[in-house]
Amino acid sequence: MLETIPEVFFEAVKKYPDKAALLYKKEGVYTAITYKELSEKVEIFSGWFSDFGISKGDRIAILSENRPEWVISDLSIMVAGAVVVPLHTTLNDKAVCDILKHSEAGIVIVSTSGLLNRFLLNSETFEKIKKVICLETLTAEQKDILKNKAVSWGEIFSKNINCKFEKTFLNPEDCCSVIYTSGTTGEPKGVMLTHRNFLSNVEAVNKVIPVKESDIFLSFLPLSHVLERMAGYYMPICFGATIAYAESAKHLPADLKEARPTIMISVPRIFEKFHDAIWDKVNSSGKLQRIIFKWALRQKKNTLRYKIADSAVFKKIRRQMGGRLRLTISGGASLDESIGKFFSKIGITILEGYGLTETSPVISANQESDFKFGTVGKIIPGTIVKIAENKEILVKGPGVFKGYFKREPVGCFDKDGWFCTGDLGFIDKKGFLTVIGRSKEMIVTSGGKNVWPEPIESLLNNDRFISQSIIIGNNRKFISALIVPDWQEIEIYFKQNNLFLQGHDKLINSQSVLEIIQKRIDEKINSGLNDFEKIKKFRLLSQEFSQEQGELTATLKLRRHVIETRNDKIIESIYS
Repeated sequence: MLETIPEVFFEAVKKYPDKAALLYKKEGVYTAITYKELSEKVEIFSGWFSDFGISKGDRIAILSENRPEWVISDLSIMVAGAVVVPLHTTLNDKAVCDILKHSEAGIVIVSTSGLLNRFLLNSETFEKIKKVICLETLTAEQKDILKNKAVSWGEIFSKNINCKFEKTFLNPEDCCSVIYTSGTTGEPKGVMLTHRNFLSNVEAVNKVIPVKESDIFLSFLPLSHVLERMAGYYMPICFGATIAYAESAKHLPADLKEARPTIMISVPRIFEKFHDAIWDKVNSSGKLQRIIFKWALRQKKNTLRYKIADSAVFKKIRRQMGGRLRLTISGGASLDESIGKFFSKIGITILEGYGLTETSPVISANQESDFKFGTVGKIIPGTIVKIAENKEILVKGPGVFKGYFKREPVGCFDKDGWFCTGDLGFIDKKGFLTVIGRSKEMIVTSGGKNVWPEPIESLLNNDRFISQSIIIGNNRKFISALIVPDWQEIEIYFKQNNLFLQGHDKLINSQSVLEIIQKRIDEKINSGLNDFEKIKKFRLLSQEFSQEQGELTATLKLRRHVIETRNDKIIESIYS
């Protein structure tokens, strides 16, 4: 029985030696690395680790965007018996240094000179690092600072090292990775995950969403995040599929056309952008085209009219997304039900799921033949979920983590051993799980009313003129919002109505813009809310929330305390 990630990988190599495992851009063209070629590189790199004296359990960090070297490094570290510590490339300097210090990583694999600077000039962190393996060329100044600590990627693979994986070296209960949660609240914690954690999740998810050998996954969510790591990397290599790396999220539309994937794993924000782009193109087309598109959306599936609509309209849209997507997976945050229904109508299935880093990560998922919009699907095989009296989602199963690195999991497990997710939800009669929010993020107004911010923010963010939003109101008299307008849509509106357009900083105080947003809130948002949930006041922000500023997690969730602290004066002006 195959019980560790390297075992499963090398078994796949035996079955599919000449099949493309990875596709990456080289001089603008997708180039393949076969399973056999990948295994050869893993053997060489793991041999280098052994020669260097890496011991079982040593931590080795990876600070890189998605690329073949990430996978080679990850597998090689595990073969050597060490523990992978992935770092988000969007972390600021302090966060990178804090994680390197806490994890006690002795080696750091870093892709670019820019990312190297995140920790290079921090003497306390740098002194404890034994080697820095650089994937790309460094500056003369960086080489001078690194001195004999620097090792180039090419240098490692220029040596003829041949280290074969030994099955007896690893145990399924060994910790293979420490993943620091980006955290919407509080300080990041290092989640220790074992080979068994990951592989049990791979096996269970494959039962409800089977991977085919012919599948091509498009990878663009960060591999440092557990969802992409498990579903977008371990699943395809376990079952002989192919992974194509997108150049970036911004380049995603072009990469979809070139790679023509069958499966894509994403977060709601990406689907929202595609949805908005489709409607922007429709609204800017001629009157006849708009009429035809709206007619097509009204047709019921499995009818002759729908077949005509699909042939005349929807196939063209799918072709813009590569033409071969058989399904897409959404995780990390709640997907608006209307977005899921829209893509389903045009022939692209979005399967929403739910999980946490601590559960490796998937707890539940919708299936191609058994899904329900607005839910995160049914509980995956082998995992048990119960809903506590306070509506918190509690979990048991082989995917649940073994603990936090150098930290007691206080409050994470109840007296009966159930993992307390901190999320609230319910399971309907048919077994579908719905997540209604984080217990710590629930807003309690000064009048004692409970308000869940996420559903209201979802309504706001799906509006044409709104890009991002955050609901405010904890211990306040009423609900308010900070809103980042969709400046592109605002500009289009201004031009269409012959209004004068100014710079963004001045535009947020423009009476015309304020009236546009107020009207959208009154007619499309507040009309469907209870009185105590309604947005009474709002303020516009000129800049989007970003990961670089620490305002968003790796999966684009709001870090509310950061945003509220940064905008405390604006918030106070609302309630003064």
